Amino acid sequence: MQPQPRQQQRERWLAECLDRRGERLLEAPADLRADASFRRFQRVHTDAGTRVLMDAPPERENNSGFLAVAAWLERADLPAPRVLAADEAAGFLLVTDLGDDTLARAVAASPGQADALYDAAVDALVAFQTAGLRDRPALPAYDDARLELENGIFGEWYLAGRLGLPAAPPVLTDALAALTAEHLAAPRVPVHLDWHGRNLLPAPGGAMAMVDFQDARIGPQGYDLVSLLRDCYTTLPAARVERLLARFLDAAETAGLPGVDDADAFRRTFDLVGMQRHLKAIGIFARLSLRDRRPHALPDIPRTLDYLLAVAPRHPETADLAAWLATEVVPREAALIGEAP
Repeated sequence: MQPQPRQQQRERWLAECLDRRGERLLEAPADLRADASFRRFQRVHTDAGTRVLMDAPPERENNSGFLAVAAWLERADLPAPRVLAADEAAGFLLVTDLGDDTLARAVAASPGQADALYDAAVDALVAFQTAGLRDRPALPAYDDARLELENGIFGEWYLAGRLGLPAAPPVLTDALAALTAEHLAAPRVPVHLDWHGRNLLPAPGGAMAMVDFQDARIGPQGYDLVSLLRDCYTTLPAARVERLLARFLDAAETAGLPGVDDADAFRRTFDLVGMQRHLKAIGIFARLSLRDRRPHALPDIPRTLDYLLAVAPRHPETADLAAWLATEVVPREAALIGEAP
């Protein structure tokens, strides 16, 4: 007997799931906008309200991580999707519906509300980290093995794959060693890994909910804040960045979080772990295009390179990297972007 196509499996599971819950499907599930993963999302209208059906192929997605983090977030009473039903082995999950209005879309629709929305995003991050003080989540460590894996992405997929350059030039290897050392030495907190405008959703009462948290780890203080303030998909005004950084430091110190009592030391970590993140992100954008035939993130590479060019000269460990990026990488990227249809 041939295995059922994925769509049929998903439809059958949903029908059985709703039957167990005593809910009736009112109309065919509607596809939602996809993200950068291999997951598929559909909005499900039932007589008990709307839900979101997540189809996350288990061979591709970290479903056990999603379920574990979702359970911790629910214990902590933090705004996030609640799991209503799940078949981890099959990769089907039914979760509460938080709507479509991400932070990025809300700011685009109401620029005058940007300060209040970003304030809520910073406050939510402090609450996320503070929850880890009360109830230490069983998250994997953001350790040297993980960093070694991530640090190869930029060279393999971007330098060699997209630009045709050597994958491991000494200037990059030296800089990554310094960034890794800073990363591992930083005070540890829960890290979402992608705390940015596309993964945060305004919630009732002025709060900010989070999604896409399945890969969360215990990692360096400052990582999630740099994901928000130096977002690969949008550029925040410099004055807003400084205001939000100060807001975070003040609230985090009041909450007793680690690594925030010395503003200069925090800013150094903020810069260096941010550079590691941005190198990885550029590599992922190239990999999405080359391996997965999904070129949608290529236009975000120049912005992400700009963050590196702005920050790297400030630190002796990465000054040579900045010069090399400016002379060897940026002109090649500019030529490729110029050739794009």
